[in-house]
Amino acid sequence: MRIETSGKYAWRIDLYDDVGELLDESTRSGAVDGACEFTQQMLPALAKAVEHPDMTEELAEILSTRVVDVEYEISTDVSVRK
Repeated sequence: MRIETSGKYAWRIDLYDDVGELLDESTRSGAVDGACEFTQQMLPALAKAVEHPDMTEELAEILSTRVVDVEYEISTDVSVRK
């Protein structure tokens, strides 16, 4: 698989290099693999974390990103039928 990194996609180089540093990967393909593995494990972990008794709306906001929105809301309601 080849990923375009020239022209209007040159921004990807910095992204892959930054992720590689964060994941201690020495290659861009290693960075992409690591990011995929991280996402595969982290999304189920976030779904589990939102159900944890210590979760708060503030923590859910901190855990949210531009791509992943963690929502936690406590709602109560009283309905009266007429």
